[in-house]
Amino acid sequence: MFSHVCSRRLSLMLAIALMLVFCTPTLAEQRTVYAAVDDAIVYDIDGNTVATVPVNTALKLIGVKRGVCRVKLNGYTGYMNKSDLSSNPVTVTGSLTSMTVYVARDGAPLYDAGRKVIGTLTVNTPVTVFAVRDGVCQVTANGTGGYMMKADLSAKAITSTYTGGYQETSGGVMAYVKKRGANLYDEQKNVIATLGLNVVVTVTAKKGNACQVTTGDKSGYMSASDLSREKTVDEATATTTGLTPVHGYAREMDWWTSDIQTIFARGVIAQITDVETGLTWREKRYGGKNHADCQPLTAADTAMMKKAYGGKWSWDRRAVFVTIKGVNYAASINGMPHGDDSIKDNNFDGHHCIHFTNSRTHASNKVCPLHQAAIRKAALATL
Repeated sequence: MFSHVCSRRLSLMLAIALMLVFCTPTLAEQRTVYAAVDDAIVYDIDGNTVATVPVNTALKLIGVKRGVCRVKLNGYTGYMNKSDLSSNPVTVTGSLTSMTVYVARDGAPLYDAGRKVIGTLTVNTPVTVFAVRDGVCQVTANGTGGYMMKADLSAKAITSTYTGGYQETSGGVMAYVKKRGANLYDEQKNVIATLGLNVVVTVTAKKGNACQVTTGDKSGYMSASDLSREKTVDEATATTTGLTPVHGYAREMDWWTSDIQTIFARGVIAQITDVETGLTWREKRYGGKNHADCQPLTAADTAMMKKAYGGKWSWDRRAVFVTIKGVNYAASINGMPHGDDSIKDNNFDGHHCIHFTNSRTHASNKVCPLHQAAIRKAALATL
């Protein structure tokens, strides 16, 4: 077994070497391909595994030689076995085929094979499911084919059995989470998520103190005592800057392939919200190439940022929302003033770093795994 693995790796490295010497990609080769299997391996130039990708991940094919393909994924160039790739999205087989289900919440996204959102659906829209795998369903909805999260679908149409004075919505009634860290449970009473203050949920049923709810891409059960008809004023997040804490989800943006560098251009002022504490302040982008170098806008903003860090500056990475023109973006910050600055009266001696997906440090020119973990935490959070 060991010799077989080594032989395969040597063959891969030889093919990569031949590709680098002889392969000039043709226009026909420069096209989109898809991972044909789950956990398809992406190798570096030395034949080391650098990533695995799920089935139907879209990649750009830029070269082929002796069964090895040179590909690009999120700006990274790597190598994959040709047998792990397909010219078209593959049909994922699973336990459910050709059955009609219903959208469980308003705004549920429909994705293409490259995991880009191609539309959103309203609650109770009929959807035909052809296959299910790892929580992802291959579907058609309103005549359009694509993929949806299984959590966004229901075997039965959603009907509201409880109004309780809550604001009525299509397929349910709207309520707000009235405390930070309220739990969302599954049927076995396992905690599947914790929700932030004033997160909007749709109550679809109620029995006693238990409410059946949907929020974002999750469905489960909550205590009615954790919900309210009106938003709750959170005194802990009141700021001297007059900012209102943001709510909802944050978009994950690749630093190199998305528009985030234009959106958060030098000189742009953004609202920063700490995911863990809910504290919020303003920052101005000062500079930075591999990531954004930023400064709190005023002394009051600096005080709020320092409060989020427990009153002491540190290099610790923290998950944050960066809000620009009303849109939230998932990011990570460190809390140590360093280097140059351009704002002299904000009580912040220098600047600090804000990272987005795949951004790199300036000193080492490498992706920081701690920042990337915090970004992922922000992308999964609901405020």
